[in-house]
Amino acid sequence: MRARTLNIVTLREDPADAEIVSHKLLTRAGYLHKSGAGLYLYGHFLKRVVDKISRIVAEEIAGAGGVEVTMPIMQERSLWERSGRWAGFQATRTMLTVTDRGGQEFGLSPTAEEVVTDYASNQITSYKQLPVCYFQQHTKFRDEIRPRFGLMRVKEFIMMDAYSFHGSEQSLDDTYQAMRQAYTTAFRRCGLEAFAVEADTGAIGGSSSHEFMIAADVGEDAILFHPDSGYAANVERAECAIPAAPAWSAPAAGTALPTPGAKTIDEVVTYLQANGYPDLTSANTLKAVLLVAETVDGDRTVAAFVRGDREVNEIKLSNAVSQRVGEVLQLRAMDEAAVRAATGCAPGFAGPGLNADVVVFDAVLDAEALVVAGANQDDTHAAVSIAAHLADAVQADITLAVAGDVAPAGSGELVERRGIEAGHIFKLGTKYSAAMGAEFTGEDGKRHPLTMGCYGIGTSRLAAAAVEQHNDKNGIVWPMSIAPYQVVVVPTRADDENLMGVAQQLYTELKAQGIEVILDDRDAKPGVKFKDWDLIGIPVKVVAGRGVADGNLEIKTRQGEGGDVAISDAVTHVVGLVRDAMAALRG
Repeated sequence: MRARTLNIVTLREDPADAEIVSHKLLTRAGYLHKSGAGLYLYGHFLKRVVDKISRIVAEEIAGAGGVEVTMPIMQERSLWERSGRWAGFQATRTMLTVTDRGGQEFGLSPTAEEVVTDYASNQITSYKQLPVCYFQQHTKFRDEIRPRFGLMRVKEFIMMDAYSFHGSEQSLDDTYQAMRQAYTTAFRRCGLEAFAVEADTGAIGGSSSHEFMIAADVGEDAILFHPDSGYAANVERAECAIPAAPAWSAPAAGTALPTPGAKTIDEVVTYLQANGYPDLTSANTLKAVLLVAETVDGDRTVAAFVRGDREVNEIKLSNAVSQRVGEVLQLRAMDEAAVRAATGCAPGFAGPGLNADVVVFDAVLDAEALVVAGANQDDTHAAVSIAAHLADAVQADITLAVAGDVAPAGSGELVERRGIEAGHIFKLGTKYSAAMGAEFTGEDGKRHPLTMGCYGIGTSRLAAAAVEQHNDKNGIVWPMSIAPYQVVVVPTRADDENLMGVAQQLYTELKAQGIEVILDDRDAKPGVKFKDWDLIGIPVKVVAGRGVADGNLEIKTRQGEGGDVAISDAVTHVVGLVRDAMAALRG
């Protein structure tokens, strides 16, 4: 490819709305153009990067047994109603919708479980056809509340989504592990440092899932892990072991404790320490969090109780509440009027015994110990035994784990790391197949719902994640496997026939060797060319300059390694650099 035909336009300053490195560099280097909020045009270079990522992902998913198909972006409302998810996606406004001229409503695909389950129900009839896995790489849409960070959080993106169908849980487990390995290999081939963590199943549902995180300081997800044991989980899912609360000089159960004006845990502890209970700590208190759970069937009031020195994990709480009242779409804080209706008092004095549709006690709480809790009376707390309030309550792990907590099984302290979610795998079980009547005839001659798994990779997001991991002060440093081009040949003077002749010959010979190469034939100063290519991030740069008179070319990698090479050896040298780099990524 000749640079003149690419209309290369680069920027020297960061865009005003760009907050993270990938957004800044992809825009400055001409890869990305903002077309609207959360909507981007992919320039020629970015199109090539995404195509390469897509090819690597497709090869690995196919290697794990995937069969590639293409599913419609527009999906009929009736399909989503059959699975029971239409109302939920509309309530959360996650799905963008369109209506045709006949008044029929469609969702623009945020995911494709419904479409592929409908397809499988028509394709699969017998256990002899199982397992089977369908996958695609296609555009997806999600109505992000706040699109930001360039390709990281957008309304329209490219995603690989795969769906497997099985006759047993064991078969699902086998494919789940095969997909996990395929993801690991695909990310390595893309030059990305990635790791798998336990995760919440979210709106997709199912029994278990793992996220694949690309390590990055700007990652929106916090991961807690223990380096020695190998335990790792998204903070939404992470578990921890909490040491027992210290003993304190508690009064008899039911003793009222005046706490005038003390509403927060810190205020209550400070007041009571100064008024007869000097050994009281926040770990000896009970924190009440009052919320409203929005469900398809209406709002439900929720009271959640955790130890006073901890915070509620709302994802865990939402899952616990869903077991009692059906899928929770969203949790919101109670307003003051709702708090008074539930407790009979002002906010800040809520405790066990209040009136709520669902009461959840954190599983770590010592039911027999006496704790200081709100007495559901203004300016009053009380010494409370939790055991007396467990009869109709839910007990579940709802504690938010944090760095420094002890990892499960007491294996050591958890460490926090930031990551960008790049992929997700789920065990769906029969959630969709049972709802949509997707069945097969088993070896026993009976009809059974298909057991399912699903697997997603944010193909376009990987491009941004790669830039977050691979950049320097001069621009992008692409891994060889996903760079838009592998080599750029730069003659320092476009009007020098000798330099241009050498550059042209090298360009022609590299193309003949299958190398993806650009000839920079622009009429521009050498410094401008060099800055452009450092910013754009082509892995190997060959400079035809003053050294040509002595029979040499300057050949350097994007990291600055290299030097002069004889013109006669240049093709062999460059081909070796490219192939060695590709081989290293394959492992």
